[in-house]
Amino acid sequence: MFKVLKKILREFVSFVKGVNQAIIEDSVSALELEHNELEAAFLTMVLGPLVGVATLSPILSLELLEALKNEVKVLESRAVRGEDVLGDLMASLGGEW
Repeated sequence: MFKVLKKILREFVSFVKGVNQAIIEDSVSALELEHNELEAAFLTMVLGPLVGVATLSPILSLELLEALKNEVKVLESRAVRGEDVLGDLMASLGGEW
């Protein structure tokens, strides 16, 4: 009887740990999605006035542009390479293709 109860208790603890891990993974996924959405909104706010979308004043947009120097480098490299969508896809997958 004691062995059966101990086994049930172990399985219950394992189940609770699994549920906890699933909740953590789901939370991380939700936070990553939220980060991507906020980053896209920030890029729209900063780069929008430079192309004619009235979100911020152009002066403020130019001041915030310093925070986007990595993104600007990526945009510049894509402009130089042209629209190599397949190359970008393979590069994002990693490895040598």
